[in-house]
Amino acid sequence: MIPMNRSTCILCCAAVLLLSFSTHYPAWGADDYESLYQSMKARQARMESHLMSPDSCLGERLNGLLEINYDCPDEIKQFAEAENRDRRTLHALMAEDAGSTEAEVGKERAERYQNNYPQGVLREIRLSATQTTWWDGLPPDPRKTLVSRVLSLQYARIHAQPDDASQAVRDNLQLYEAFGVVDKTTDESGDTWYKVTEEYVPKIKPRDWNPKILGWIPGKNAIPWQRALVMRFTNAYGRDPSIFFSKPEVTLELIRKDPARRKSRLDIIRSQIMEGDKGLNGVIAVEPLVGSGQEQIIMYPVLDFYSRENGEEVLIDGMSARLLEVAAQTRPGNETGDNKKIQGELPIDILFVMDTTNSMKPYLQMVLEAATSFAGEENGNGIQFGFIGYQDKNTKFEYEVKTFTPQTQPASSFVRTLKGVKAREKGVKGDDIPESVFEGVDAALESDLWREKSVKIIFLVGDAPGREGTINVTSLRDKAYTRKINIFAFHIQNSKVSKKFDQISKDQYRKLSSTYEGAYGTSREIGHLLSIDARSADFGQLILERFREAQERFRTIIGGEMALPSVKSGSVSELIFQQAMLLLPDESMPKKSIRGWVCDKVLSNPGREALAPMILLSEAELDELEQRVKELKQIGVSALRGEGGTTLDFFDLVSKNTRFTMVDPAAVNFRDAFSVPWGIDQLPYDSDIMAATREEFHNQDRVQEFVRAMSNKLRHYEDLRRRRGDASVWKKLSTGAGERDRVVGVELNQLP
Repeated sequence: MIPMNRSTCILCCAAVLLLSFSTHYPAWGADDYESLYQSMKARQARMESHLMSPDSCLGERLNGLLEINYDCPDEIKQFAEAENRDRRTLHALMAEDAGSTEAEVGKERAERYQNNYPQGVLREIRLSATQTTWWDGLPPDPRKTLVSRVLSLQYARIHAQPDDASQAVRDNLQLYEAFGVVDKTTDESGDTWYKVTEEYVPKIKPRDWNPKILGWIPGKNAIPWQRALVMRFTNAYGRDPSIFFSKPEVTLELIRKDPARRKSRLDIIRSQIMEGDKGLNGVIAVEPLVGSGQEQIIMYPVLDFYSRENGEEVLIDGMSARLLEVAAQTRPGNETGDNKKIQGELPIDILFVMDTTNSMKPYLQMVLEAATSFAGEENGNGIQFGFIGYQDKNTKFEYEVKTFTPQTQPASSFVRTLKGVKAREKGVKGDDIPESVFEGVDAALESDLWREKSVKIIFLVGDAPGREGTINVTSLRDKAYTRKINIFAFHIQNSKVSKKFDQISKDQYRKLSSTYEGAYGTSREIGHLLSIDARSADFGQLILERFREAQERFRTIIGGEMALPSVKSGSVSELIFQQAMLLLPDESMPKKSIRGWVCDKVLSNPGREALAPMILLSEAELDELEQRVKELKQIGVSALRGEGGTTLDFFDLVSKNTRFTMVDPAAVNFRDAFSVPWGIDQLPYDSDIMAATREEFHNQDRVQEFVRAMSNKLRHYEDLRRRRGDASVWKKLSTGAGERDRVVGVELNQLP
């Protein structure tokens, strides 16, 4: 047991408060008071011991209750839950006599005592009106030092001491290398210095935390990065490049113009930049074109955003937009890339995922005929093919999923493989029609038969829908996006066997084949689907045309002499060029570093998105995110089962059954009502949970939708975790960062 003193006594102030409040609120019954007092007093010594333990899994929350971490041993968890039950009873009694609410009493009591907890006790502290964080009382105080990371400028140095004259321990830093901030100081000249490490700096530091210190970087050579928020430009294909402005007000002035005048002004700006004009008022640069094939992440850190607190919602032609301050590399002078060219040896892999049940027998023959014709025209290695067949889980079928090509093959070899692929000779009596479509697509996404750094496209061919289960449309789309694999779907409609399911099949195929124009999950969707009548003899010709289209695009890429051609939305060409723009590194990597304001919408066409933001998370943060989403899912599951009473007040359920802390019980939406980790509630975008209201669970269909959404997010996190060793997914933020310090980008729609 820890010796009792003034500081540690405060840890169990709830029991002590009973003495004073019993005097002020005589309405309390003696039995209520005595039993509650004895109960809390009996666990006081153990409570102090658990809270002060070096590996404590408990903390003091701003709502007056204990934080119980998901990895707490069952014994401690049960002990803490008993304490929380008594604290809730205390808050309820106090609220009843004071004419207040239980939430308000808990919040007031916690904030009154939080600064008196001894060092080592985890306590939730308030950073702003709507933002909180956890702190163990050890320096630095996050309320005074909000910067947890800094980004280096080009050729910056890290010094042994906070002094320009001290030894340089690392020289010639790359642009935007990220370092964790351990401490900061000010030298005699008033200049700021940051003490930095390449290790991950946790918000809640273990007692034995002792990171390897690199040294000190001067504030003049570093950019404070308060949020681990980055953005990427959406695929530049088919849209005008974005423009960086010196101030948000300059951007707003342009946004407020009518569409015709705005477009005219944008044309003038781009023309002047092309000509190398340096006198543009408020205009800094044009969007860069860069490749993404580096080991170290290429990122555009988001430094700030034009906040809603400024009192003005940014609208372009009636559509909501956001202005972000971004650190980026850009092209000087006329190197704007308006005539976008791509060049390089970029192979294309097409993997068929095809229904091989009896009804698909004639279409399998047509694929063979198309491949034979194509092999006679072209037999190079630019385009290669693979084949995965699927049938159904029913044991009467020959297999559920089968891979026929261990690696992708040239057309001539693929023809030989196809001759050995046979559709089932007879149908299965009593079959329920839906087949293993999703399992086949999943096998393709998980397959290692793809060539490295190839354009990867799945040709999905079938007439029946998939069966929703653990694997579903949403989880497959998330996985395809993470793996940078696109799907082009061929749906055979009016089949005698599955005609009644055509609409379900078509919807599934369209969703599976859709890509997002901008930010993943939130922007306009573009489907890549062909519907073919079962009675048509044109299917084979359509397949052959797609083969030829891919071959022509391959020639375009390796030729490199022509600007990208205009292609039809929803075509195979569009999918190829979307990947080509990402996979082929731009040799003229821009060198100029700028900080500027840019709009997340295409200014000349605000219906399109120009930026896609994401948040960078360490493995520990991803683990914590997963636990929080599990908590949210569980309250949805409990609501569906009718557990925990009849209340369907979403905020009440979240407050009582999760570790989200309510900061404003009167708030209308989740963003304002709760403090959310990782600064999600401070981001300039609303996730699906942030906009939720108290009435979120008043409709059972909405509750089911909520549970499905949380389940899909959890599957996505698990997929990211399984790819922990993939350097293309988990990135380093600095050249010397260790393997355990890698981070992963999570799209904002995947956050709670």
